Amino acid sequence: MILWKDRRQLVLEAIAGGLLILLPFYAGEYTVTTFVRIIYFGFLALSVGMLIGQAGMISLTQTAFFGLAGYVIGLLGAERDMPFPWRDLVAIGAVLVMALTFGLIAMRTHKIVFLMITLAFGQICWAFAQQNTSLLHGWAGIRGIRPPTIGGINFNQTSNFYWASLLIFALGIFVLWLLAKSPFGLALNGIRENPRRMAALGYPVYWIRVVAFLIAAVYAGVGGILATYNTGIITPTTIHLSRTIWVLLMVILGGATYFWGPVVGTAIAVWLDVLISQGTVRYNTVIGVIFVMIVLFLPEGVLSIADSLGEGGSLSPLRRLLDRKIADKR
Repeated sequence: MILWKDRRQLVLEAIAGGLLILLPFYAGEYTVTTFVRIIYFGFLALSVGMLIGQAGMISLTQTAFFGLAGYVIGLLGAERDMPFPWRDLVAIGAVLVMALTFGLIAMRTHKIVFLMITLAFGQICWAFAQQNTSLLHGWAGIRGIRPPTIGGINFNQTSNFYWASLLIFALGIFVLWLLAKSPFGLALNGIRENPRRMAALGYPVYWIRVVAFLIAAVYAGVGGILATYNTGIITPTTIHLSRTIWVLLMVILGGATYFWGPVVGTAIAVWLDVLISQGTVRYNTVIGVIFVMIVLFLPEGVLSIADSLGEGGSLSPLRRLLDRKIADKR
């Protein structure tokens, strides 16, 4: 039975991968662009989800790394004509420097204090981007950013940019999967469950958390680079608190404790935004109600439904939640 489930999963993954690769051949440009949005927001969601699921840390600074990478691409690429890939490497380097600076401070705190200090870091970055008009151009931001032409391939074309983004996203997911299964990932899980016991066993808890923070920042930075190339603009709105909350909801929507949770949550949230905004001007209210209902009745995310079906039971997560509440009252 287990072998059959593994084969079925491999077949489904192969079909899904083939459909994604062939997407530009059977879907319109708008659909392809929407999937590009899913990819770069997916990187940001993976960044947040890794810290929550693997390390038990809720960081509200990840959009700052997302935006920093975009600003570096704009400053060095659009305004100073630095060639590819140097501007991209400098962007990732700047993300690592800022993440190390923030991480060395934030990792000395835990739980609600960690949450608040990362929120403060994110707000500082947003205020700086908003008020700096000489270098970052304030609310206007940096415009006219274009993806490079590499080896004669013009990535200004939507299909070419989609395939490149999809390849980078697949590599990013694969590396994160290897990381989760590695001794480092297992140590990170142990720190999430009981940091004092891990310290007593000789693990450098502080530095493991710092390294995890750096890795998550790189994922956010890669997403910021792809987003900036795709939209051609970077503004303070990119790192606003509302964007941070939006990404956090994506992770919760899919299931923060599941490896694929951030990806699934991002896909659902982006398509909800696209489809509902076409039907009503109050789409944010509708999406907010949907999020509230999911958090109330599926607190473990939508992937918990598949998890319950995989256990062979017909009992839905909603029914189990209601039964648990009834039992508590008794």
